Amino acid sequence: MKKVKSETDRKYYFLINSLEIGGAERVVINQANELIKKGFQVYVFTLKSACLYDLPKGVVHIPLSTISDNFCLFFALPRFIYRFQSLRKKYGLDDGISFLEISNFIHILARREAKISFRTHINFFTGFFGWLQKLFIKILYPRAAKIIVNSRENRHDLAAYLGISEQKIEVVYNSIDEEKIMLLSREALEDELQKKIRNKRVYITVGRLIKEKHHEIIMDALSCLKNKNWIWLIVGDGPERSFLETKAQEYGLEDSIFFLGQQKNIFKYVAKSDFFLYASSVEGFPNVLLEARFLGIPIITTDFKSGAREVILGEDTNMIGKVLRYPYKGRHGYLLDANHYGVQFLEIVKLIGK
Repeated sequence: MKKVKSETDRKYYFLINSLEIGGAERVVINQANELIKKGFQVYVFTLKSACLYDLPKGVVHIPLSTISDNFCLFFALPRFIYRFQSLRKKYGLDDGISFLEISNFIHILARREAKISFRTHINFFTGFFGWLQKLFIKILYPRAAKIIVNSRENRHDLAAYLGISEQKIEVVYNSIDEEKIMLLSREALEDELQKKIRNKRVYITVGRLIKEKHHEIIMDALSCLKNKNWIWLIVGDGPERSFLETKAQEYGLEDSIFFLGQQKNIFKYVAKSDFFLYASSVEGFPNVLLEARFLGIPIITTDFKSGAREVILGEDTNMIGKVLRYPYKGRHGYLLDANHYGVQFLEIVKLIGK
């Protein structure tokens, strides 16, 4: 008699561009950790070899290449499809999911039953490379067996773009490891930084330093504050760092703005902050906002597409698709109009005092 596989015999795989710092990467780590606890054998396939996270014990990490440039990844699709198909067959893997666009393209082209996760918004893709990705999304995503998104707003907009029913898209909100976040949040700050933030209002922003995040808008707003008794912690790195550092010097804010770069433990900084600032023009459903919300840090964010309203107002909000009057106060902070962030930020500072 053929033995029926128990849950502890099951295997699960993730396919993602890399395990560098990012929201989708943290979701993979969190989900892998939960599956390991349930006795699953977990495999993580990455297109790039970089890994900046401590993988849960028992997770098998399999890089598919040594390529480091995202644009080059796109042109290696045939190679990735062949390697992924071969390795999936070798390890006997039937159940899994992919994250991020290039990995999703590979997954769909490699198997008919592909389950993919779309964690940004279609408006995020700009320029030639963005146009190319949108073209592939339009052609390939309707072929996926299942599309999972992380906000109701994203489901609505993606279904309209693909010309498919919303019923074909499932909403699964990002998971966060609450126990781990609480543990890491208790870690002490570096002595020098602790001294600098003492008796000051601490603002924080976590995320890649790229144009779409609009850190410069936050800096413009902070520079207008009459009371200079504040500190802004910027956690993350990226191509805009040099520009932002120069801008901070031009404003004479070198002693108030601290560029902390990439950090494995972002939570010790978030937990010591008074407000989480975010000015992104387009997103998926940022983990950093969920994590800040969990730690009880009020959030001041643009009303970006998609997910901002569900973070600030609650996942059960009925305000999706409705016109808001900004700044809009919600359960977990404030929503601002991206085109008037500075003015509305100053309004909020007056409201909260100090």
